[in-house]
Amino acid sequence: MLYGKWRPRSFDEVVGQDHVVQTLRNALATGQVAHAYLFAGPRGTGKTTTARILARALNCEELKAGDPCNRCPSCRAILEGRALDLIEMDAASNRGIDDIRELRDKIAYSPSDLRCKVYLLDEVHMLTQGAFNALLKTLEEPPPHAFFILATTELHQVPATIVSRCQRFDFHRVPNEAIVARLRYIADQEGFALSDQGLLAIAIQSRGGLRDAITLLEQVTARFGPTPSTDEVLEALGMVYDPRAEELACAVLDRDLAKALTLSRDAAASGLDLAAFTREVIDLLRDGLWRAAGGGEGEPRSMAVADRARSAEGGLPFLAHAVAELARADFRLDPASPVPLEVAVASAILGPAAAAVAPAAAAAAAPTPARQSAPPSRAPRAGGAGQAETSREERFLRELRQRCSMVNVKLGALLNGSCEVLAMDGDELELGFYHSFHMENVERDGRAIVEEQASNILGRPVRLKVRQIPRQNAPDRRPRGGHLIDAALRHGATPVRKEGS
Repeated sequence: MLYGKWRPRSFDEVVGQDHVVQTLRNALATGQVAHAYLFAGPRGTGKTTTARILARALNCEELKAGDPCNRCPSCRAILEGRALDLIEMDAASNRGIDDIRELRDKIAYSPSDLRCKVYLLDEVHMLTQGAFNALLKTLEEPPPHAFFILATTELHQVPATIVSRCQRFDFHRVPNEAIVARLRYIADQEGFALSDQGLLAIAIQSRGGLRDAITLLEQVTARFGPTPSTDEVLEALGMVYDPRAEELACAVLDRDLAKALTLSRDAAASGLDLAAFTREVIDLLRDGLWRAAGGGEGEPRSMAVADRARSAEGGLPFLAHAVAELARADFRLDPASPVPLEVAVASAILGPAAAAVAPAAAAAAAPTPARQSAPPSRAPRAGGAGQAETSREERFLRELRQRCSMVNVKLGALLNGSCEVLAMDGDELELGFYHSFHMENVERDGRAIVEEQASNILGRPVRLKVRQIPRQNAPDRRPRGGHLIDAALRHGATPVRKEGS
């Protein structure tokens, strides 16, 4: 594969991680090397590649300024995959305590063909608790000839006791400019000819992962040959470039609801991928928000959008609201329907007040069945601001669940009606769960997503805190309607519920 062919072989070739590279070089050059390293960061940002370069540097016979020579027997053995003393273990497949015990039993033996043994544990967060406990003692007092490099994409799942015994490096998402420069170099070496716009589209689609970017470059050239046009690159990536995206972004900024709804319906009638079309509109508005806030260098994605964003009525709060509303458009139930886009642009144009009032107005207008008394209102918590405060928390929790569902459907289901907000005004978001099952699953598998989405909603970093609260606090959850329930009723189904519920 193209990525394997162009995998960096020296620290000089590692892209976008200068803070990691410089520190490792200094440590190698001065001999102040740690016995254990922890590389954490998003996928495709160079963790495993950097670990292999470090393994060669630790064993290199002709180390120069912290860089391995890649010529000596030790370097060649590692590069060719025949070094017995570089032990790479996929913790996702070898995650049990017996696997770590076997590793611990063999670590005491002296190296066979290299100067030192290097253990590379990839996706280390997948180890079981027992395996972590078995690894802990070895990390604490390793033999002098052994070094550990742990790599993970889920740092929050690694026990603090393990993290504290490693020298930790956080790998960042690679900037688009750096990805484009690296892709340009690879394309020149491979005889590919792509426009700067095409390479930038690949970089944007890779979301900061250089490995993904190189894979996408290979995918594009495999489909359209070595000289794809910009439109062919966009087609191969499934991205949308349609002038109506820019027109719709401008209509939102001009608060021209009639034009925005017309453009939304036209895009659907043309058979466009509406989810991709909406993402393009969001990217244009995000760039406009960035420019209006005083950031951004070089040419904007759209001069018309940038100019309107700077002079938009409502300023930065309106721009942020517009981006948030469009980002909530969900096309999963019916990808061809323009309704999610129409609702999103309407909510964006009408403003935050309308978006907040609409659900309350709809609830007030709904008739209450005569035979069924309305559920009692929940009492405000001590120290709160009464019913208005509770409503704000419920709106926040609803938006949090929707955003988490876009990232992880299972997490969205776990947050659906299972908890309530206990505190959200400081730097800590406290959720109270009615059942331990929901609480433990959210804390174990969804903490990072919840914290990220909550921080985006609140506009400040927050940490998630969870605790279980009495079940009697759970709201009265009545069966909700939906197309499946309607279909069942049409076929003669009878709702089953407890008396009085």
